[in-house]
Amino acid sequence: MLRLLGRRLLHLIPVTIGVSFLTFMLLNLLPGDPALTVLGEGATPEAVEAITEQMGLNDPVLLRYWHWFVGALGGDLGTSLNSGESVTTLLLQRVPTSLEIMLLAQIIALVVALPVAIVSVRRPGSLFDRFAGLTAFAGVATPPFLVGMLLVLVVAIPFGLPATGWIPFTENPVMNLRSAFLPALTLAAALYAVYMRVLRADLVTQLTQEEYVTTARAKGVAQGTIIRRHVLRNSVFPLITVIGINMGALLGGAVIVETLFAVPGLGKLMIDAIYQRDVVVVQGAVVVIAVAFVLINFAVDLLYAALDPRIRHDRASH
Repeated sequence: MLRLLGRRLLHLIPVTIGVSFLTFMLLNLLPGDPALTVLGEGATPEAVEAITEQMGLNDPVLLRYWHWFVGALGGDLGTSLNSGESVTTLLLQRVPTSLEIMLLAQIIALVVALPVAIVSVRRPGSLFDRFAGLTAFAGVATPPFLVGMLLVLVVAIPFGLPATGWIPFTENPVMNLRSAFLPALTLAAALYAVYMRVLRADLVTQLTQEEYVTTARAKGVAQGTIIRRHVLRNSVFPLITVIGINMGALLGGAVIVETLFAVPGLGKLMIDAIYQRDVVVVQGAVVVIAVAFVLINFAVDLLYAALDPRIRHDRASH
């Protein structure tokens, strides 16, 4: 277990360096002058030259990346060009909001997908099974921004839920959940579709191809009992993998949803920074998202190893 842990932690180092370096270089190629972003278009050449020197923009790009990377290792991701605030502070303020929406979306998707998949498998080809497949197809095919707008019309207006804005949990827990529900439901639509289809497909495979299922049926065990006590437990593994992958993908989906519902999360911060040409904030946000994606998959590996010792020994030996 410790060997697996060490190997996965070592993978984090090259990924972080590679993503941060690539992002830094790409942002450096963008047109525009960061000094003008700080001072404004009406700044004098002398002021621009002074702030350029102060920010180290005259240094070679590799040297500037090295200075940024050393600072990032100490928790300093730079200073926002627009607000003058620490990028680390800005990210720490926004990340909890994004995490809350993402976790709520996962809960909603799983709570709906699990029973729907089980009922679909127990009644293959039924009207319910076809309807479940149709909803899954719609969830995957419909863009998040369109899902969000439809939910505003179908859910927010009839039930009096806030369509935009955000209430922090510390101010009012009930209003916080009300303001988080619609963005989370928007993200959950696509998640439900993926989870339901993956779980249903694996359940069908288990029920039709595994010998232990045939043995249980020969003993007269009911179909529902077989699914509940045996098959569902084995189908958890592919579902865990998909949950981990989609947890990382949610970081990208949150950009659209947070902008649509005016939620002050990490995605909204990054979009605002792009519009304002605040490359320092964009750099910090991209690196945080990349590291989070790696850590999530790292957590999935650990969960796999904890649930199945065979996986732990196999992965540790490679």
